[in-house]
Amino acid sequence: MRYQRVHIEAIAYALPPIEVTTLSLERMLGPLLRRLGLADGVLEALTGVAARRFWPDGFLNSDAATLAARTLVERHGLPACGVQALVSTSVGKDYLEPPIASLVAGDLGLGADCLNFDVGHACLGFMTGMTAVANLIELGQIDAALVVAGEGSRTVTQGTLRRLLQPGVDFRTFSEHLATLTLGSMAVAALLVHERHATVGHRLLGGATRASPRHSRLCLGTANEMKTEAATLLRAGVDLAEGTYAAALAELGLSTEKIAEFALHQVGRANHDALTQRLGLPPDRALRLYAEYGNVGAAGVPFTLASAVERGRVRDGDLALLCGIGSGLNCTMLGVQW
Repeated sequence: MRYQRVHIEAIAYALPPIEVTTLSLERMLGPLLRRLGLADGVLEALTGVAARRFWPDGFLNSDAATLAARTLVERHGLPACGVQALVSTSVGKDYLEPPIASLVAGDLGLGADCLNFDVGHACLGFMTGMTAVANLIELGQIDAALVVAGEGSRTVTQGTLRRLLQPGVDFRTFSEHLATLTLGSMAVAALLVHERHATVGHRLLGGATRASPRHSRLCLGTANEMKTEAATLLRAGVDLAEGTYAAALAELGLSTEKIAEFALHQVGRANHDALTQRLGLPPDRALRLYAEYGNVGAAGVPFTLASAVERGRVRDGDLALLCGIGSGLNCTMLGVQW
């Protein structure tokens, strides 16, 4: 896929206020860890995640997405043409219906001419939402769109802790639920516009998407539980990413040397290391945020890009590659000329 007229006008995120350390989770799981003969510090040693954040109890995914969108509007404003689409890409849902996008559009007071819908694509959702609205912009059907993701991990983490403290839990069950204990919360919003409404030169170039649905059952999640075949998922995900990376470079005419920053989905140390090694990415050009924030679902890749820009790792004119992988398995990589 290639885009000629699509710009990322602005991106913003909102951090949940409550920090929960991995050490505190270990203390809660003390009886299980002692029974399994696992040493203190095992969770952080296995995952590289030292902390994650929670929203206050009762704070919905739509509340988080609205907060990120309002943060973006307060800092950057909206184009004179208005917003003709709002897409929510959160993994979690507040209700089966209505879609989160409708709730956020209502919270923001968007009008009758603003299309709103949800994109469900696991942790790849935000990037899939970006491509959906980029297609509409490129075709000239809309001029501007908001893509949002509000992720909350409190419910599934608390449910997992309760489950792991039940009698009879063995090491295999602990391993299946380990990835759940890396989940964090976050909210992100991005404003994409047609080039004629752009005030900055952050152009979305396009990229490539690949799928491996034969691995669709390696990670199965509900609102209260997520079971993962972590080792197999890691290998299959890296295999899929390798093919997607080659396709994206070929599509955009790029090489590793030309890319200033690789914004990877933040999963954990093992995934980050495996991906950078297999793809041959310079480690100093792939920001690590999982240690402080955990795996924040669909918000991970845009949060990484926004953080890289804030830290001066991506400057005007630099090339960045957004690299997302979602359970299913699906992978998308998108180039941005910042």
